[in-house]
Amino acid sequence: MTSVLSIVEDITNRKNTYITAQQQAETNLKKSLKELADIKFALDQSSIVAVTNNQGIIEYVNDKFCQISQYQPEELIGKTHRIINSGYHSQEFFQEMWLTLGQGKVWKREVKNLAKDGTYYWVDTTIVPVLDEQGKPQQYVAIRNDITARKQAEITLKKSLKELADIKFALDQSSIVAVTNNQGIIEYVNDKFCQISQYQPEELIGKTHRIINSGYHSQEFFQEMWFTISQGRVWKGEVKNLAKDGTYYWVDTTIVPVLDEQGKPQQYVAIRNDITARKQAEAELSQKAKELEQALQELQHTQLQLIQTEKMSSLGQLVAGVAHEINNPVNFIFGNLKHAYQYTQNIIKILKLYKYHYPKPDLEIQAETENCDLEFIIEDLPKLYSSMTFGATRISDIVTSLRTFSRLDESDLKAADIHDGLDSTLMILEHRLTSKINRPNILVIKEYSNLPLVECYAGQLNQVFMNILLNAIDALEENVQQLTPTICIRTAMLNPKQVKISIIDNGVGMSDEVRQKIFDPFFTSKPVGKGTGMGLSISYQIITNRHQGSLECISSPGKGAEFIMTIPIHLVREN
Repeated sequence: MTSVLSIVEDITNRKNTYITAQQQAETNLKKSLKELADIKFALDQSSIVAVTNNQGIIEYVNDKFCQISQYQPEELIGKTHRIINSGYHSQEFFQEMWLTLGQGKVWKREVKNLAKDGTYYWVDTTIVPVLDEQGKPQQYVAIRNDITARKQAEITLKKSLKELADIKFALDQSSIVAVTNNQGIIEYVNDKFCQISQYQPEELIGKTHRIINSGYHSQEFFQEMWFTISQGRVWKGEVKNLAKDGTYYWVDTTIVPVLDEQGKPQQYVAIRNDITARKQAEAELSQKAKELEQALQELQHTQLQLIQTEKMSSLGQLVAGVAHEINNPVNFIFGNLKHAYQYTQNIIKILKLYKYHYPKPDLEIQAETENCDLEFIIEDLPKLYSSMTFGATRISDIVTSLRTFSRLDESDLKAADIHDGLDSTLMILEHRLTSKINRPNILVIKEYSNLPLVECYAGQLNQVFMNILLNAIDALEENVQQLTPTICIRTAMLNPKQVKISIIDNGVGMSDEVRQKIFDPFFTSKPVGKGTGMGLSISYQIITNRHQGSLECISSPGKGAEFIMTIPIHLVREN
């Protein structure tokens, strides 16, 4: 009988271990296949894909990755993802990512990356670990989707939310609030808006803000406002509006655009604060400032007038006094010259008779006759008296001109001869008209028309003639190139009620800028110390205010100047 040796070995545990390992490997394989299937799906969806090894070194990138990062594959493979690190995320952010991936788990986040050209982009990132047989990560597949546009919209939305928070604050402060759509149509108004505009909500909603347009602001004002808010920017300004009852009110206005996801304004929230009281106070202050400025100018003009009147009054008194003191002895001399001349003629007649009847006088008389040259005396003495008479006449004329110019006896309104005033002024200025080293005599041309007596303040009018003639003489002295310096004085009847006096020179003239200022107080184009800037200003006041006339100047550089005075023949009395 053959013996059979049976060796039985219990392999249950080994079998179980094998089965367990096989099952684990199958599970891992299925998991890896699923992950690879997910990756393939992502690739099919044209996502942004990169594969790194378990050290984080990039091994593969697809075209979408290169497109968004602006790097070529050879610039990325062999590098880590630090090449696109934007610096936006914290160190803890990446520590948490690697801890998750190191445990073989999928990691998902939104990541801000840096492109090669320095711009930033956002990607929704899923990183899938590819595990080995032991369940350890051997590769990481990063699948990204571009969410840059969405993130930008979120940023814009946050900005809009902040603006809405500001609006809420404004509402809490009981400001005047209105909301319009992007076409400017009112969609909402609060109670304060209705209160200040005096409209009911139903009268405003569906309308534009033209319903409260005051017409105060220009078209450019509103164009600038709409240009600003249509670009999504806040606009601020002070606006004058019209209430329903026709009254005006001012509001300090802030218009805040509410933006949509594309950053375009979809609504405008107007926040207003009533500043009517402040603007009214500013207007009153401005008006008072203008009134004070006008009062100051009038005070300055009055002060100048008083100063000049006092000066002219003092000068008139002096001139009149001098004229009076000179006039008495001149009249005495002038009156006696006639008698002295007659006496002299009688003596000469007797001397001639003596010579006729006694042709041979005594030797002593003969010697004295030759010594004093009696023949020359008899011949020259009439000429001497004629010269003395002319001089006395000249002095008398000057005294008459001084008295006419001073017009102390005519300080009140009365009828006067304009030509007498002009002639007396020219007589006084004769020393300025004569030749000097650098110029010849100034030629004065009188073109007088037949004028009636004019009701005027003669002394003040003569003062105007003096100021304008002096101005003309100064202009002629500046124009050294002029061969024949000339002043032309013309008078004419402008109409049955007015006379016109023109004083024209061929001096240096003046620019339009200077011409517009010559009647301003204290303005002068003359060198320092030569002019006070008061003469023409006072002349303007005398002609326009005292004589109800006009004074204008026509001039251009190199063309001389013409001063034209127009005054009425009879002044209108104030009641």
